[in-house]
Amino acid sequence: MSSAAVLSRREFTVGGLLLAAGLAAGACGGPSGSPATGRTLRIGQYWPPTSLDPGKAGGESQLFLQPAYDPLIYRAADGSYQPRLATAWRYLGTGNTAFEISLRDGVTFSDGSPLTAEALKGSIEHFRRSAGQAAAFLAPIATMTVSGPLVLRLTLNQPHPLLPALFTQDFLAGDVIGPAGVADPARLATGTVGAGPYVLLPGETVANDHYTYGPNPKYWNAEGRFYDRITVKVLPNENTALAALKTGQVDVVQGSYAIAGGAKAAGLKVASSPAIVMGLQLNDRAGTLCRPLGDVRVRQALNYAVDRVKITAALLGEYGIPVDQPSAPAQDSYSEQPFYTHDPGKARQLLAEAGVGGGFELPVVIPSTPAFPGDMAQAIASDLQQVGVTLRIAAKDPAAANAALTQFPASSMGWGALPAYFMGRGLWLKDAIGMNPFHSSDPELERLDRQAAAADEHARPALDKQIVRRVVELGWFLPVCLSPGMLFHRDTVGVDAIAGQPFPSVDAWHPAG
Repeated sequence: MSSAAVLSRREFTVGGLLLAAGLAAGACGGPSGSPATGRTLRIGQYWPPTSLDPGKAGGESQLFLQPAYDPLIYRAADGSYQPRLATAWRYLGTGNTAFEISLRDGVTFSDGSPLTAEALKGSIEHFRRSAGQAAAFLAPIATMTVSGPLVLRLTLNQPHPLLPALFTQDFLAGDVIGPAGVADPARLATGTVGAGPYVLLPGETVANDHYTYGPNPKYWNAEGRFYDRITVKVLPNENTALAALKTGQVDVVQGSYAIAGGAKAAGLKVASSPAIVMGLQLNDRAGTLCRPLGDVRVRQALNYAVDRVKITAALLGEYGIPVDQPSAPAQDSYSEQPFYTHDPGKARQLLAEAGVGGGFELPVVIPSTPAFPGDMAQAIASDLQQVGVTLRIAAKDPAAANAALTQFPASSMGWGALPAYFMGRGLWLKDAIGMNPFHSSDPELERLDRQAAAADEHARPALDKQIVRRVVELGWFLPVCLSPGMLFHRDTVGVDAIAGQPFPSVDAWHPAG
């Protein structure tokens, strides 16, 4: 999950998959028990944080922010939404254009200042001003009204059906920043001003190397804190990270399927979550740079040509899921029945009908990073070659690849599977941020999106399914598989991951047993 103007592929994080509104007050999520004494949780993470300011951060910063910032709403391991800093939330009226949040009484930030509706308003304003991934999704907020010391009402200029999801830990906007951090954002670059169970310890932290967190003495729910220290070590080499895990230098490592076999062989625990839709984006849907792509039959032919099952098995083994859609099985928008089967004959027929039976060349730009393995592009190229389409692959460093999206008719596809509302605004609506470089539009898709945005939680799942189905029919993308997010951990740590669901927050991890 990725920047107010551009959401990068890595910044699309996996969000909560269920919508729940109006929950009554209750205990926060996570295992119950007494706070640990003398225990340190040591985490290895591939990416350093883009920023320690939640307003500027991307999805790769979550492990560094979750210890120090409690969200308004907690997305639990099973996908349910539970009270955290907010005790209740609800839409007012119909149409999803007014929303009310009620805050927990007696909560203070790490500097001792109280959590109030006014403080929450300031935090949301900071996110809206900043260049992080949450800013675009907060844009529909027109006004914020403090209607009581602990009650904030949001009025929107357009329907927004997933504010509960947005205010969980998954999208960062729910991580409430204290007034001192809002007043002095530079302070957030080297410290934390949150209401979470921990605080960053600057004296024990070296930027881009390791980050150390100690207990927040002001934390409202000390019984829900399970460690005395959390350290996050940046380990940019996966094999080095696995070695550190094997030798006990760290307890948990984020990694990829590339080290899954080694982790299993060493007797380590492996948790996976279907997270990243991988494949190609067929961006030039008007045929400006590559004339054949302007014909929907050609885009559909490319989808028929690819053997998703074969590629997924070869590259991801047991951890991958073949998909022809930008959605995951646990989501409302997911269709069990595939639209595209592997059918080279059908692909050749459609290409012939579109007048390109003799084949054509398709230039594609991909990032030269493990986040999108070159093997994926080569495997797709091999299948397309069988129907006469030659993929010309240009590998560039990630920044250059993003900058070149309007110079190539196709590009790599590698972004988190989110609810349809969020993906539309990042990927396929006319004004989508970043990943629709040619501003393609489809009247039917836009109509369905408007309808779903204003629908309630009972009507929306069917509409979301129609939206994703329409995206698939248009052939704007060439998805191949769901690549997993993965955690590898020693048996001394309980991560409590649930198959098919996003991982729990770091602050919910606990000593095993």
